[in-house]
Amino acid sequence: MDKIIKESFIYKIIISISNWLSKICSNSLLVNIFLSENKEKREKIYKNSIISKIFDTVLSFFRKLAKKIKLDKLLENSIFVKPIIWVTLVVALTPFLPTMAVLLLVLLSLGTLFLKAITQEDFEFKYSNMNIWILLFVLVYLFSAVTSISMSESRNIFMLITAFILFYFALINSVDTKSKMKMLIYVFIISATCASIYGIYQYHFSDVYSQAWIDETKFEDIRMRAYSTFENPNVFGEYLIMVIPIIAALIFEEKGFMKKLGLFWLFAINCLALIYTFSRGCWLGIILAIAILAIMIDRRFILLGVIALLISPFVLPDTIINRFMSIGDMTDSSTSYRVYIWFGTIAMLKDYWLSGVGLGITSFNRVYPIYSYSGIVAPHSHNLYLQLMAEHGIAGLIVFVGIIYNFYKETAIAISKKKNLVLAGIISGMAGFLLEGMFDYTWYNYRVILIFWTVIALGYAESEICKKEEWKEMYYD
Repeated sequence: MDKIIKESFIYKIIISISNWLSKICSNSLLVNIFLSENKEKREKIYKNSIISKIFDTVLSFFRKLAKKIKLDKLLENSIFVKPIIWVTLVVALTPFLPTMAVLLLVLLSLGTLFLKAITQEDFEFKYSNMNIWILLFVLVYLFSAVTSISMSESRNIFMLITAFILFYFALINSVDTKSKMKMLIYVFIISATCASIYGIYQYHFSDVYSQAWIDETKFEDIRMRAYSTFENPNVFGEYLIMVIPIIAALIFEEKGFMKKLGLFWLFAINCLALIYTFSRGCWLGIILAIAILAIMIDRRFILLGVIALLISPFVLPDTIINRFMSIGDMTDSSTSYRVYIWFGTIAMLKDYWLSGVGLGITSFNRVYPIYSYSGIVAPHSHNLYLQLMAEHGIAGLIVFVGIIYNFYKETAIAISKKKNLVLAGIISGMAGFLLEGMFDYTWYNYRVILIFWTVIALGYAESEICKKEEWKEMYYD
């Protein structure tokens, strides 16, 4: 069978195109610039900068103070100098706890990282170009909070989101070994699977069926959309987009039939939960994510994907096909609702593109109704990129793009040096999430914001471990 496929005309065309694209990319100046690494030069510039010197001075002061009051002796081997414990709890419990409880765990993670830094003199914070962009993003949020139309609400939102963004630093500075990274990855996917099991149960057995997210005139056969612990099916789907490709990657990464079988069941459970969200944007996101991952694993999967697309109309239930085929249908109230909101937001941005209206939903809703189309009222713009501009102005969008660019640069460099399927799963899931951001405001839920920064941090931490392994192989093999 394998021989027949390899000798087929379609297979030869796909492989020829893939080889041609690979050759173009390998010889491309832009690709080579993107994959270039000047880490040592950047670190030298950073260490000689004023910001670095101020940071080192403050850290030195607290280290001297901690030594004077014998804090290092008091906290020796304590859980309060082991941020990995609190980071793990955050990763495990974010889908299930209220936002304020999650915030407490995040603050404990950051606090224990600080205590570890001042009580262990050999501890060094990890530096990357990402750090600068993320701190710039915090400054953008600060500016939006200070200049917001609803300053009191914006101040509270700023403090909450800043803590969630800074969790990135707690995670990357807690994970320094492959075993810790693997443990966190498994905690992440098992936690998601528990949420998915609840979502599947909810869809089949819940007594309360909600049509709040369905156009009843077009989708009478959909009695409910699973939302699990996230209060909204789209939000739940956005979470699963970031998880499912990692599980798929682990199926190929792990050795042993039983491990692969167990991971396959985790993959199936999460995919079923995502289907039950009936979120069309999330379906598009996961298709893109799995397609990218498949190509990164083996280009021959392109042929399998083409075959899957051709036979899917004959095997999928009508409920799913009808829902999927309604993408772009303006007679669907959900689609027309979004499009009119985008028009209204774009009209608003013509006046507020530079500074934005300020941080928070209240600020958005005080200005947006003036520009709304057809009198449609909305809590947000239903588009991540439009919302970033609406709240923060053009600076918010530029800095966000800078973060994503550096995220993909760091991970691409790592994968180019050593093939890492888990990292491929992380960046594929992020691509799917970013695509879904074109159809919805994917940061509307605060816990999803935290999960986003968790995945960004997992990607960076895995890329650093990947580079470290490549360095060891280079010098010790």
